[in-house]
Amino acid sequence: MFIPPKKSYLGYIFDCDGTLADTMPLHLRAWNYGLKAANSGLELDGHSFMSVAGMALEQTIKHWNETHSLQIDAEVVMREKNDYFKRHHEEIDPIIPVLEFARSCKASGAAVSVASGGERPDVLETLRLICMDGFFPVITTAEDVKHSKPAPDLFLLAAEKMGIAPADCLVIEDSLLGIEAADTAGMDSVLVPHPF
Repeated sequence: MFIPPKKSYLGYIFDCDGTLADTMPLHLRAWNYGLKAANSGLELDGHSFMSVAGMALEQTIKHWNETHSLQIDAEVVMREKNDYFKRHHEEIDPIIPVLEFARSCKASGAAVSVASGGERPDVLETLRLICMDGFFPVITTAEDVKHSKPAPDLFLLAAEKMGIAPADCLVIEDSLLGIEAADTAGMDSVLVPHPF
């Protein structure tokens, strides 16, 4: 269960998948669908999937190729994974306590943003599906930075665009790579518990 922190911050940076939206089970199924379509020989369980949660798509496949000595065709996996995800996106639900916290942060006058390792069209569509489109003035995604999580780039860019110093920001994340990125950025963070 998500427990909002008691301390107040000038800026709040929210991850999207698994934090604002309950998408991780669908993402896991989509990844496995794409990996099977590419004849990769790799099948993910919840633990192995969450160990790379927050990485950009191409970075994730590069990681698996290196750690498992594979030659997974990234183009096939990404195409099939994204197609599967889009065909089933009606299954996406909001994570209500986190959305309520985001609304209370914005109502208090604090700056709010999204920093996601996902691709911008997917992030925007997910926000639309959970009725949060247009809510966040700042959205940073994998296309905006050279290095995705666990590098701090996404969070530092979001803070810069909000005009808030990193030390005055709180990151809300569901992945350990995201928490690592927040630590490296010099930001406080809170972990959204996940069934995986």
